[in-house]
Amino acid sequence: MEQKNTTLKYTNARLLAVQALYTHAITNEAWDKIMSRCLMGEIGGQLIEDIAGRENYVELSAADAKLFTKIVQAVKERGTDLDEAIKGALSETVQYDRLEITLKCILMAGMAEFYANPNLDAPIIINEYTDIAKSFYDGPEVKITNAVLDRFAKIVRG
Repeated sequence: MEQKNTTLKYTNARLLAVQALYTHAITNEAWDKIMSRCLMGEIGGQLIEDIAGRENYVELSAADAKLFTKIVQAVKERGTDLDEAIKGALSETVQYDRLEITLKCILMAGMAEFYANPNLDAPIIINEYTDIAKSFYDGPEVKITNAVLDRFAKIVRG
């Protein structure tokens, strides 16, 4: 049971990192303030599920603060490089400028985790962010997430 709780905390840290990146993209608020607000529960901590056409808020369990911080720090340090990496990993049929902000945030957080969590197997990172993409999308965005992170993993992990 403890392993499941730990895994859930890591998953929630990844989702919270995506929410932090999205908040920064929309508000341009300072990273430190966003991180503090996330860790205090002012940002994130809930998912919205559509059940039979009605929105229901689902509380998330705690996120792993250490992993969350490492991912966001990696984005802070490598932001522009990560944007360029996303552009370089897209197929010729997908244009960076046409990607939604949420998808860009998912891709950026996933790429940042390769730097923030260098000892974690690449397939785990790819699967986690592909699952996050599934929670937002049911179209080609999920395949884009998987493909982009797979290409990036081959570059940074060999």
